[in-house]
Amino acid sequence: MTVHIDGAICKGCGLCLHYCPHGVFQMTEQINEKGYNIAGVVHPEKCTKCKLCEMNCPDLAICLN
Repeated sequence: MTVHIDGAICKGCGLCLHYCPHGVFQMTEQINEKGYNIAGVVHPEKCTKCKLCEMNCPDLAICLN
């Protein structure tokens, strides 16, 4: 399972951090072209494929493969 955040469309709202029960995500210092600090995948090995992050991302920036 691969967890991917499309940094070009992420607005850094933090909902993925809020909804992920396993701490897969963390806010980064990286800023996208729109000027937003984006979330990053820091512990992909903890992902249980629950898809709460994907379902709750308002920008559809998260994809689980």
